[in-house]
Amino acid sequence: MEGAEREVAALLEKVQGASSNAEQMDLFRHVQEIVTHRDPSGPERRVLRSVFPLLGQLAQLQNTTLVASILQLVAQEAAAASATANTASSEAVGAASAILAGLYEVCHTVLLLSYSTEKNVVLALQLALSNLHSSFQIVLRAESIDSRVDMEAKSCWGATVRCVEATADVVANPPETGDNNRSVMVWLRAWKLLESGVMLFSTAQDASVYRDPMRSNVQPNACSLDRLSGGNQTILVKTQLEEFGVFLLQRLCGVVGAAAESKVTLARREMSVAINSVSLLAAARPQHMPHILPGLISLSNAVATPGREDAVMQKTLTANLVKLLSHPAAQPFADEVTDILIAVGASQRAFAAISKSKEQRRRYTNAPTEASLRRARIGKRTAAQSITERVENANAHAKRRRVNLSESSAAPMSREKVTHDGIVNMQAVEVANLVLESFASDMPTPAPSNLQLELVPSALKTRMSALLAKLATPSSALAIEKSAKRMRDPRLRRDPKLQTQNKEQPALVPIFDDSAVEEVSDWISKNAATIAEPLVSVSEDNVVQVHLKAETAAWQHEMAIDALVRILENEYGVKIRGDEALREGIVCRLASSPWLLSTDEKNKPVSQSDVSPKLPFVYQKILDFVLGDYSVRSTLATNVLCQEYIRATASQLSRATDEGIVPPGGAADYQIYRISANYFFGALQKKMNLSSSADKKLFGSLVAQLPRIPVEILRLVTSLFSEKSGIVLGITLLRDLCKERKACQMPCLLLLLRFTCHEDEHYRNSAIRCVANQLYGIGALKSDIEGFAIKLVNSLREPVQVNDLNATEKDEEMSEAVDGAENGESTHIRDASEAVELENNWLKNQVQRITLAEVDSNHELQAYAEEVQGEAELSKPSDNETEILRRLELYLALCAKKPSLLTHMVASYAYASETVRQVVFRAIEKLIKHLKQRGSVNVVAQLHGYEPNALGLVCHIIQILSLRGRPNEPSTSATDELVQQILELYRSHEHIPDSISVLIPVLPSIRGDVLFPLLPHLLSLPPARLSVAMTRLLEAMPPQVVAPIDLLVALHHVDLKSEPSMQKKVINAINICVEHRHAFPSDVLLHVCRVLVQEERISKLSLRTLILSVTAYPTLQKDMASLLNILIERRVWEMEDALWKGFVKCSALIQPASFPLLLHKLPVPQLDLLLTEEKELRVLLREFAFTAGPDGQPLDLPSEINALLEDPQEVKLEGVPDIEEPEMKVEKTDPVDVDDGAQPSN
Repeated sequence: MEGAEREVAALLEKVQGASSNAEQMDLFRHVQEIVTHRDPSGPERRVLRSVFPLLGQLAQLQNTTLVASILQLVAQEAAAASATANTASSEAVGAASAILAGLYEVCHTVLLLSYSTEKNVVLALQLALSNLHSSFQIVLRAESIDSRVDMEAKSCWGATVRCVEATADVVANPPETGDNNRSVMVWLRAWKLLESGVMLFSTAQDASVYRDPMRSNVQPNACSLDRLSGGNQTILVKTQLEEFGVFLLQRLCGVVGAAAESKVTLARREMSVAINSVSLLAAARPQHMPHILPGLISLSNAVATPGREDAVMQKTLTANLVKLLSHPAAQPFADEVTDILIAVGASQRAFAAISKSKEQRRRYTNAPTEASLRRARIGKRTAAQSITERVENANAHAKRRRVNLSESSAAPMSREKVTHDGIVNMQAVEVANLVLESFASDMPTPAPSNLQLELVPSALKTRMSALLAKLATPSSALAIEKSAKRMRDPRLRRDPKLQTQNKEQPALVPIFDDSAVEEVSDWISKNAATIAEPLVSVSEDNVVQVHLKAETAAWQHEMAIDALVRILENEYGVKIRGDEALREGIVCRLASSPWLLSTDEKNKPVSQSDVSPKLPFVYQKILDFVLGDYSVRSTLATNVLCQEYIRATASQLSRATDEGIVPPGGAADYQIYRISANYFFGALQKKMNLSSSADKKLFGSLVAQLPRIPVEILRLVTSLFSEKSGIVLGITLLRDLCKERKACQMPCLLLLLRFTCHEDEHYRNSAIRCVANQLYGIGALKSDIEGFAIKLVNSLREPVQVNDLNATEKDEEMSEAVDGAENGESTHIRDASEAVELENNWLKNQVQRITLAEVDSNHELQAYAEEVQGEAELSKPSDNETEILRRLELYLALCAKKPSLLTHMVASYAYASETVRQVVFRAIEKLIKHLKQRGSVNVVAQLHGYEPNALGLVCHIIQILSLRGRPNEPSTSATDELVQQILELYRSHEHIPDSISVLIPVLPSIRGDVLFPLLPHLLSLPPARLSVAMTRLLEAMPPQVVAPIDLLVALHHVDLKSEPSMQKKVINAINICVEHRHAFPSDVLLHVCRVLVQEERISKLSLRTLILSVTAYPTLQKDMASLLNILIERRVWEMEDALWKGFVKCSALIQPASFPLLLHKLPVPQLDLLLTEEKELRVLLREFAFTAGPDGQPLDLPSEINALLEDPQEVKLEGVPDIEEPEMKVEKTDPVDVDDGAQPSN
């Protein structure tokens, strides 16, 4: 066992030193495997208990997955240990206590850490909540066993209390917005934990309450302080725990009170949870009512205050106050609560609650669990058995009080029995007798007919008795139906108990017993004369006569319709017998009879020459019947339409066989089918509720079951888009038809594509989601969808180019149409010849005829779809954002699936107007961010071959790709691979002016050896882009690939003779660098200047940079004097003339710091030349020489220098110029300008 502990400890120490999160998880999985499966101590779990301190340290790491795995491992082991602790052994209880202590310590750590994620905090709170009762019970059991587990039990309970206290601190502060560790989900879970804590840390001896209907899962007495015995506990002290429970309750009530006083702002959801929670606590623990009700009363007054009204919160408070008012413990606050309820119009509920509070209450122990309810059902009678038993009892009672139908004058009912209350209190059998007696007594006796009947023959009476004996009660029929439905489930049929019950299924209970059948038969026989036209009669000499009507065509038609109607209306009895399919088949076969279809409702023949045939009346009757309850009878309509399609197909084939030719399409044969489908689905659309998911699902299934989709159905589906509530149904129907019906796949796709560019954004978004997410993945549809999207994007080009493109497309379409016509003619000729050659081949002829009919139908669907798609109006000018977006959004959605389509967007952008470019610029940003997650390199690969006018869009795309995805990423977030791809993109487009702009977003990520050769091209950019490029280089966050010092030095190395204006461009770039003071503080500039003057070949612009540096930072004058000393040592006057002139200007600029250098270091001829060029310095230098010696004495200078300083022309100067004057002149004078007079100063 010690080996396992050492191995786990070593692994956990490696976890702390691991460099990556993935490596930490791999090591921790080994720990999980050892703890779970290889612990030698078994249930005692000593390996896990020995490493709890290390687990607490690991929980502080910023590895979300690792922390979640630690929580789950400890929770799993805690649950297993708690289950084992039921054996009440001291070892098991000690192990459970130690593991629960470790669990709560880890949960406490996660709650306290500020960088814990929301998911882990919610998990910690959930584990703390689920183990709260287990911790209480384990510690309670530990106190009752032995003193050896006292230490572990104390640590367990201490960790539990600390975790609950930390949770109380979470609830005290309102939730924060966003997905942080103090979000709404964390706050709600913490509230639930405190609620359970209040339940636990209180007694429930007076829990005579009603269950809260919103929280029926709450077990108020499952675990409470009532389990504590007298006073022998040292850890679970009852008084201390009660005080702790009151403390938690006060935290909850404090939040409600702060919300009432507007000190804390809670959203509606959190406020509702808080109100319902404290109300539940008040009902389940009445002793806390004084703490809770004042806060609810205060909050109710607050939400009713003008300016803070909230109807939803007022309803929630009203419901809870009414519930609490009905509790006896709330009576001290009854007046205040009643006033509030009266103010909100709930006075009647308030008075009822007060009355209810005075009634004797039942004692409520625990809410029933699902397991207890399941056990309670076992052994009980089934519903069918209960109904059968009740029916048998009712019939037995009816035999004792039989209804005598032969007597027309029933006994009068008492007035109090006829009242509403009397009928409610009557038994069911008495109510039935009352109805039957009233019906029999109020029925008028008809006048006798000319034919007098005295007796009914025995045969007629026998059949009447047999018919009456078969009539069954509806309740028994319903019991059989429910039992049959229940036994259809194969799982139930395999149950032996239910098989036994099935053998004892109830039988149909007859309405009439033997005596009642006799009486009813006699009553019917006596009133047989009321039959208007009896078919069977008896004369006075007892001769039976049968009267038959004449069998005419009108009578046959009438009888057929009546029979059809009776079959339709007899759905309930057929449903009980299970013959629904047989009934529907009979109705369909009868209705599709040519005899009924060829006649109208008045039995007149239908004209076959009508251009627009009407719906046969027999179909109209059936379909109207179905529409009466379409949710139940819809299968009948489907069968009718399928039967009509079969009839029409058979009619077409038989007609073609008789004529011996192939019909052109057979469209006339399917007219009735198309009219019937249009009539039914049109009426169903008007009748159905488009907001009901059941109705929409039914409508879709009915359309899917049609044998052929006529154009009328597509028109109907398109009409669904006229209302916003029908958009989802319309899109779903078109999508399903595209997937499942190859014949109408393309027309339905064209219709869907039409709505992807709809003017209304709601239509457009729904259609685009369907096409891009569900249809674009189908291989047969992909090319057509892409073609339409590209067509939309191409329509955004300039009008002239769009017209040219449309002309080209129309030409191509015309050529295709001509080809199609020629192919069609050749096909007809070929088909005709084949028909002659294969005249004896019956099967092939039949297939050919069906195929031609389908082709005609497809042409009609295609023509309608193209007509609807023509309404897209792509020729409209794209001069506003809405019009541009409707043509662009489908393409953007497809690009997210297939990045290679981005090429068309870039190509169209090059020829689009400025308005279109602005919209594309904004709209493409979200797409590029999405594609960036799948790999930025794939996006760059699609930009090759762009036009010069599309350079702005390409730069914008690269800018988005190079942005940081998260704040903690390094500033140079562009990967080396991305940089190489963009460099290749630039090199392949160097011929395009300013193409180097594509490198601007990734300039901070390009190494110096690659960047510095590109500086001449970069400096040739327009001023605005150059400023952006320099800013990107100088404002990059460290670590930087190219340091600002190296950049400024490299600018001095640019070849100034590469082009005439290059010197001016370099000077401009150097000025931009010096202006960025955060990149070039004084020490950095001094270092740059020192590097420049120490180079083997000093740059022509180096002295100018020294002048700029000392101008920007005057404190550098003394440091610049040392640099001038280096230049004197290197004999700068022998170098380029521009460098000497720069030396002169810099010496004048930094005076008097340069005076010692000039007097002691500079040779006399060069000093003479300097004083000649800067005449103002002579007097200043002479004055410096007179006073700069020891104790203000003159300097000891050579006679040559004194002679230069005592120039008679300079002696005559009376006024000494200001020190700043030469500085101003130097700033305005550029040494480079002096050298190259043609170059203006910058």
